[in-house]
Amino acid sequence: MISRSKRLRAVFPERLTGKTVTFESDMLISTVTYPLALTKDSRNAGENKGENGENNDENKVLEIIRKTPSITQPLIAIETGFSTRKVNRIIASLRKKEIIKRIGKTKGGHWETLSN
Repeated sequence: MISRSKRLRAVFPERLTGKTVTFESDMLISTVTYPLALTKDSRNAGENKGENGENNDENKVLEIIRKTPSITQPLIAIETGFSTRKVNRIIASLRKKEIIKRIGKTKGGHWETLSN
């Protein structure tokens, strides 16, 4: 008879994950241990975004605003694939840096780029 542990190993083969998954079980508790890779790259993934990533996102939004000055933030979010909250933060950043300015009312206004 094949033990439960061996059957579970057959379901999660090491060759797919590249890691050894261990299973321990008694009558009440089963434990699955799956080691996560902790590399320098994975630890610093969020820290390296910095200005390059932000500028890239800002450039995407700025390019859309230059093409269609009367565009709304929800439409920018749809076109870029960003969340509306992210678009809001990017536009706030561009306004703070005095790169763009909103002219007119919220619904009937348009964006004006102040720098090239």
